[in-house]
Amino acid sequence: MEAVGRKTGWHGPGFRPVMENGAEWVSVTMKTRWGPTRVLKEFEEELRRDGWKVDFKANWWSPANYGVAMFEAERDGKRKVVVLKWAVTGEERIVRVEGKGAEEGRREFFSLVDMVSDNLMYDSVLRSMMDRY
Repeated sequence: MEAVGRKTGWHGPGFRPVMENGAEWVSVTMKTRWGPTRVLKEFEEELRRDGWKVDFKANWWSPANYGVAMFEAERDGKRKVVVLKWAVTGEERIVRVEGKGAEEGRREFFSLVDMVSDNLMYDSVLRSMMDRY
């Protein structure tokens, strides 16, 4: 299988500049043909190929074929939190990449997770993450 990033222009304009800028959080919107486990694996592999060390990853999804994944990554002393919003469709491409400040990134992330599943707010892992951020 050809990796998601190479097929979607991962290394083209858009993703790299945002990862290189000073934004603490990076928001990526992606259409994919793959399910949650494969999306997480492929995206992590692409981060690693670009020199980022992934310290933490998590993925939440809905039965309606969309979800949100989160990666904490570090490279050259820079730390990033990458939020991947994904939807299973008939195509494979990155739709949008945006740099965000910490407050805006946290707000978006928790809103997305809440949208995917209301009852996750009682999940102890998610509560711990909320304390962390």
